[in-house]
Amino acid sequence: MNAETPSLGSKAASSAVFTGASQIIRLVLTTLSTIVVSRMLAPADYGIVAMSAPVAGFLLMFQDMGLTQAVVQSKTISHAESNGLFWINIGISALVALVLVIAAPFVGQFYGEPRAGVVTAVTAISVLLTGTSLQHAALMNRDMRFGTLASVDIANVLATFLVTVAAALLLHNYWALVIGTTVGTLVQVALLWGLDGWRPTLPITLKGTREMARFGGNLTGFNLTNFVSRNLPNVLIARFTGAAALGLYDRSYKLMMLPLNNINAPLGRVMLPVLSRLQDDPVRYRRAFLLAIRAMMLISIPGIAVSIATSDGLMIFLLGPTWGGAGPIFFWLALTGLIQPVANATGWLFISSGRGGPMLRWGLFSAIVSIIGFVVGLRWGAVGVAASIFFTALMRVPPLYAYCVKGTSVRQRDLYVAMVNPLIGAAIAWAIAHALLPYLATGPLLCVALPAAYLVAFLVNLMTRDGRELLSTLARLVRSTMSSLASRLMPRKAR
Repeated sequence: MNAETPSLGSKAASSAVFTGASQIIRLVLTTLSTIVVSRMLAPADYGIVAMSAPVAGFLLMFQDMGLTQAVVQSKTISHAESNGLFWINIGISALVALVLVIAAPFVGQFYGEPRAGVVTAVTAISVLLTGTSLQHAALMNRDMRFGTLASVDIANVLATFLVTVAAALLLHNYWALVIGTTVGTLVQVALLWGLDGWRPTLPITLKGTREMARFGGNLTGFNLTNFVSRNLPNVLIARFTGAAALGLYDRSYKLMMLPLNNINAPLGRVMLPVLSRLQDDPVRYRRAFLLAIRAMMLISIPGIAVSIATSDGLMIFLLGPTWGGAGPIFFWLALTGLIQPVANATGWLFISSGRGGPMLRWGLFSAIVSIIGFVVGLRWGAVGVAASIFFTALMRVPPLYAYCVKGTSVRQRDLYVAMVNPLIGAAIAWAIAHALLPYLATGPLLCVALPAAYLVAFLVNLMTRDGRELLSTLARLVRSTMSSLASRLMPRKAR
């Protein structure tokens, strides 16, 4: 048991490094693509593609049907079960593609832009391609082959970037974006098939897939409620306060979610298979989960605290002088960011313990509370909606913490205790940044306040036993990971 712990911990740490590196490269390439291609295409070209995004995004929630997470969470899975899930994915993907083609004319008619309908129909090609590789990606995720998955992810983004630029040079229209995305998907699918030895077979049997399909269906239901909760504010703000207010809210929300998505998503990709393997070892399960959320907060909370203190000047510094109205909106959304890391991580408890039904029920309750908050906050415009997101998130903390730990070795008290050090550090970091506001412009202030915030977080952790354990464990895992990477990169001695 003890011998296995370092092995699993080292593998998880190494996986986190690979996944994190791929996220950084993906972010850089995506930003570079946006900068380069935006100078070659007109805003209307992006608008045409964006018109199809809501319909495609909604339908794509049903493509996977949560089966990828079901494969990762399952204690054991046979070839027959994987084979059945593969053909289920193919069938659902074909159905989603068909609905996209049928919906295409209505999309064009709704916007008064036939080209948006054509783009919607062409999206069906990527849907069909992706459907053939979902099971391969799920099995690689289950086996924690994150180095391979990171390479595939980077190849996808790089191919999309290069083909989009080449097509933009030749075509000078929105087809460059469509072609680039399609070719990137094709490269991703080809690599997943080429790098994974698993192959589907005939005949098809669905024996043993019923429980996983039920779990996946519940997870899809949760994702649907989450989709509504995340997108309804945009609809309400656009309908009742106008496009300008929606622009301020949308940019503020995207900026707030950017660091959280780039920390929580990669870490979740690693933690789900780790926690699923530890289902029968409650001590290690609890310890791994708490280590992950403490590490996540150590990385994210100090930066969020500084952004709260500098919210007004930060938005102008990042987006320009016309975006001053986004400051109050970002302030409330950033406050929500203090709660969000742990709230998002509770999904790992639901999924890794196979509790899809409770997760769906929580999603429905959470969506109802959020919608009521949106309606109340709308009276004060986009700022009121942003404030409602914070207050409803705060109200949901006690019932969420009580509900998510049921059936696991994690205790409700653990979640509150895990937040103490980060919030103390956040309060001190906010006070430092706020005190410097009258004396420094936003750029120099960030250069001073951000390092100070992370230093404070480090010192606060040194003052408690749990904090020292976190820092010690992280240092040990980093050393182990660096040693493993060095051994792979160094040439082997001749035997």
